[in-house]
Amino acid sequence: MNVVFMGTADFSLKGLVALCENHCNVIAVYTQAPKPSGRKQKIHKSAVHEFAESKGIAVFTPKSLKKAEQIEIFASLKPDLAIVSSYGLIIPQNMLDIPKYGFVNIHASALPRWRGAAPIQAAILAGDKQTGITIMKMDAGVDTGDIISMQYVDITSKTNHGQLSEDLGNLGAKMIIETLSDLDNLLANAQKQPNEGATYAQKISKESCKIDWNNSTTDVLRHIMAFSPAPGAWSEVDGLRIKILDADVVSASSNFEISAANIGEIFENKGEMFVVCRDGILKITKIQPAGKNAMNGSDFLRGRKNLVGKIFS
Repeated sequence: MNVVFMGTADFSLKGLVALCENHCNVIAVYTQAPKPSGRKQKIHKSAVHEFAESKGIAVFTPKSLKKAEQIEIFASLKPDLAIVSSYGLIIPQNMLDIPKYGFVNIHASALPRWRGAAPIQAAILAGDKQTGITIMKMDAGVDTGDIISMQYVDITSKTNHGQLSEDLGNLGAKMIIETLSDLDNLLANAQKQPNEGATYAQKISKESCKIDWNNSTTDVLRHIMAFSPAPGAWSEVDGLRIKILDADVVSASSNFEISAANIGEIFENKGEMFVVCRDGILKITKIQPAGKNAMNGSDFLRGRKNLVGKIFS
């Protein structure tokens, strides 16, 4: 069976690796074009791109799949099946119709919960107790196709995006191999996806990662975990942008009064760094100042005593 793999995010790499390790005939990989990143804006290929090249697999990086030229290129590959995993481009119907077995998607949520671009972050932000992997037949809608299989992963208050992405990536890799071992039967018995209970996870922007300290400690902690370690929930103080990568909710002292005036205030206690939220206090355990490596909150504050008493904005 000739398989085309489409993926860009680090989450999707595990699926491609599993296909290659299980001797699937991956004839081509589609991934988003290399983009500038980091302080020096160097051009970087996705991990999927680099792995495919290391295996001698042809790599395609179109900016869109809607042009007739791209449809012709895809058709010329003569794929029997296309597997999509956090790719990032819309696949038009005339491309979906080409492979004999169609397109199968490894989606990082328990559909119909969290259709859309950022389901892992959305599940953490919402305080969901579980999420999962759905193997789905693709149609022209946004994650609306028939469900082939689904398995679940638990989320705790300290589960961050990096950890959950790793766990889901491993689960998705296992499930896609299981799917290929019984493809005809599983496709024939796929279940129509309900629309009831459907939610949508919007694309993550830099501004959406900004912390609002006026929220509850629970919501701020979820915000921090949803974007840790990357792209990182951030806030600014004294002209310095800081990513908050980990924190703990602590009980406010009985003699510490929270008011509108001190929400977002940084304070120190026994060398540790704390920030005031609407209804309580967060102990900041891991941060990353702009242009610096990640460090403990206490180590950061030791060198930035001038920030004590100032307000995050």
